[in-house]
Amino acid sequence: MTANPYHPRSRPSIGGKHRPSPLTDASGSGRYGAERLVFQPDASLSLLRGIDVVVDAIRPTLGPVTRTVAVSQALDGKPPELLDKGGLIARRITDLPDPDADMGAMLVRQALWQLYEDCGDGTAAAAVMFQSIYREGLKVITAGGDAMRLRQQLLEGLNLILCRLDHMTMPINGRAQLAQLAECICHDPELADKLGEIFAFIGEYGQLDVRRGHTRAIMHDYMKGMYWKRGAVSRAMLRGGKEADRIVMNDAAILLSDLDIEQVDELVPLLNALMRAGAKSLLLVGAKFSEAVINCILANKKPEEFRIVAVKTPGSTDDERRAHLSDMAVISGAIPLFKAAGDRLATAVGRPAASEGVDPARQPWRSYLGQVRQVWVERTMFGLVSDRDNQQELTEHLADLLELREYATDKEAEEFLGERIGKILGGAAILRIGDALPTRMDNRIAAAKETAKSLRRALSDGILPGGGIALYACRSALEDSADCESDSTRRAAMRILLKALEEPLRTICHNAGFDAAKVAELNGAGSGAGVDSRTGEITDMLEAGLIDVASVQKAALRSAVSGAALALTIDVLLHHAEPQASYTP
Repeated sequence: MTANPYHPRSRPSIGGKHRPSPLTDASGSGRYGAERLVFQPDASLSLLRGIDVVVDAIRPTLGPVTRTVAVSQALDGKPPELLDKGGLIARRITDLPDPDADMGAMLVRQALWQLYEDCGDGTAAAAVMFQSIYREGLKVITAGGDAMRLRQQLLEGLNLILCRLDHMTMPINGRAQLAQLAECICHDPELADKLGEIFAFIGEYGQLDVRRGHTRAIMHDYMKGMYWKRGAVSRAMLRGGKEADRIVMNDAAILLSDLDIEQVDELVPLLNALMRAGAKSLLLVGAKFSEAVINCILANKKPEEFRIVAVKTPGSTDDERRAHLSDMAVISGAIPLFKAAGDRLATAVGRPAASEGVDPARQPWRSYLGQVRQVWVERTMFGLVSDRDNQQELTEHLADLLELREYATDKEAEEFLGERIGKILGGAAILRIGDALPTRMDNRIAAAKETAKSLRRALSDGILPGGGIALYACRSALEDSADCESDSTRRAAMRILLKALEEPLRTICHNAGFDAAKVAELNGAGSGAGVDSRTGEITDMLEAGLIDVASVQKAALRSAVSGAALALTIDVLLHHAEPQASYTP
């Protein structure tokens, strides 16, 4: 029987100089820039080789009992980089010697890095499920199954699993559970305990500033009110306070703007008007201050009677500066002056402000300046403590920000809105991480930031039993379809997913030194029971403190199933003669 030359599985790999194709000339250079085409079955086998390389490098990092991957540094003499995060490990894999396998490696690398960017965790579980689904799916396609129908059934099975995970999700409660979740993520008990305490105080939207410490211990402070990362434009403005490089002003007036304040003659009338009105202090916020203006402020000989501190407007772009000013305006009651609107500093003073005999309560600057109970300013940040009686405007502003964050499509915009919400809600903390070794200190700082993201997600989206048991428990949602469906493709898809749901649990047990028999002991165990990989005992995962963030587990499952299902539909690999070099996933 003659093979069909048009069937993709009967076509050999085509090298540019060995077998010319419609896309290549005899020299192999190619009219369309194509150097080589690879057809089935070589295409799928090559993709599988690349997927196996990446996933097998990440597999040892799954679970609370993990190992690390050493990555050589580009500079001579530097020690290797030790990694235990699947997303970072995948990103370090950039160019496999086999170009066909490299395509499979880059396919899974992209999926894992995107997951890491979005969630910061869950990449190892997604990797092993991706590998399992692709490997088992190839068996179905090789046996005559249709790749497109199999993909459709896999995605339908994904929806069944996600529904089951939704029913299993529960809220996270209390400092102890937050600390347990933090330890599952960062594997650092001391750091986890501090983060649990902090997030029990600041909540989902609270501000957390992670810094390098000056001692070997991990220290934390809670901040009053709302703060921004902008300090006094001159350290001399902070002298005379109770603390070095820090000044506190009570019942302070505040002028908000994104103006370049360069003319002294515009500032002096405002200062005179404030002093005649009996004001004791002023916080001046502007985008830029000239040397003459700074010297004018520092020329104040009686700061105990009237103190002025100038800070730059927070934000790196015009949009960010306007957003921060609008938040401060709601908190303080001020009317900001905007450069884009043509405002000037004289706008806040007006003609009557510098005139004698005018009632101070009716002067124009009263409507532009805000008032806060307390202002504190340091070299790198300043904060406001407000006690405004009218909370309606603040509540409406907060509701608007929450709605904008819910519909935000850009990740950076969503994070920025979250920061603004945290400032308004008022919960703020500074975590100072110290260590004897600078490298280890930097690693702990990075771990603290990643763990903080997961804790925020847990407070927002809830938690699931950890140790892979949540995914393992979802098998019951698929078992009926796997046994009773008349559609052979659907049955095959459900069986593929059943095996994939077991893979994280089996990998965790293997990494902890237990064999597959340990997984079999879960048959008949109660709901939520799993293998504590630290002790090998069958126990309730929530009581043992083994917890996963619900949204992270769902994202990992989506990434694995949708990515592997799409990869199963790839029939041909095409290599360009001169591919564009890129190390960005």
